[in-house]
Amino acid sequence: MTQPMGPDPVAEWIIEVCGWQDQARVLLGHLPSQLRVAHDGDGWWIGIDAFAPYLRVQLCAGRLGEDGTFADVSAFLDSTVNATDREELARAVQELRKRLDAPQPPNRWAAERYGFPKP
Repeated sequence: MTQPMGPDPVAEWIIEVCGWQDQARVLLGHLPSQLRVAHDGDGWWIGIDAFAPYLRVQLCAGRLGEDGTFADVSAFLDSTVNATDREELARAVQELRKRLDAPQPPNRWAAERYGFPKP
């Protein structure tokens, strides 16, 4: 049986998958189910939003502003990701990175969930 996962283990897996062990910051979101993993060296972040029973997560990403703030939400996935499958998480992170390089239109859901101004 698959065990429930909160956002903390997902953040740890993302840090490991990206090789960010020495360069990542993990920050709390507006809700206990939200985290952001920021990589200052690459200038981008990944938002993790876990849903009870914490088997799936919604991911989005954005660039860091020059002042280190979370400047935007410019990459998001159309569906949730299996929080217990490291390979699926790795593919999702790779897809977010691709989408970040070719920004998508503003996403109202991500903007509201992560506290950014609405598009």
